[in-house]
Amino acid sequence: MKIRIGIMSEKLIRMRLLAIAQRKYTPQLNEPKLWYASINAVSQILRPENIELLRLIDSERPESLTQLAELTGRAKSNLSNTLKTLSDKGFVRLEQGSGRSIKPVALYTDFEIVTNSELEHYLLQLSISQSAA
Repeated sequence: MKIRIGIMSEKLIRMRLLAIAQRKYTPQLNEPKLWYASINAVSQILRPENIELLRLIDSERPESLTQLAELTGRAKSNLSNTLKTLSDKGFVRLEQGSGRSIKPVALYTDFEIVTNSELEHYLLQLSISQSAA
């Protein structure tokens, strides 16, 4: 399960979203699905221990946070915070397990980080043409 992650300035990310909403731009199939404003932002979420956790979740398929804590040797509270962050960023889905348990599901385990100068150029040209209109 691989995802392409794009790096582009926050301004250009916003411009892209507006262009999509205004039907002035249609994302290409091979474009990144997630966008970040910097490599630093990506590296904070995709630290080696988080990538390892995602891959463990994918391979072991724990049925609960308790089971995941046993597999990792980490405290449930620590795992809960990490999984919440990964879920908020779109890397993990937290499903209702049996009873009151939460079942983590890794959505991605491999990552390709890209920059796209052609897209950046297009968005800047779009912005210039909108300003002139």
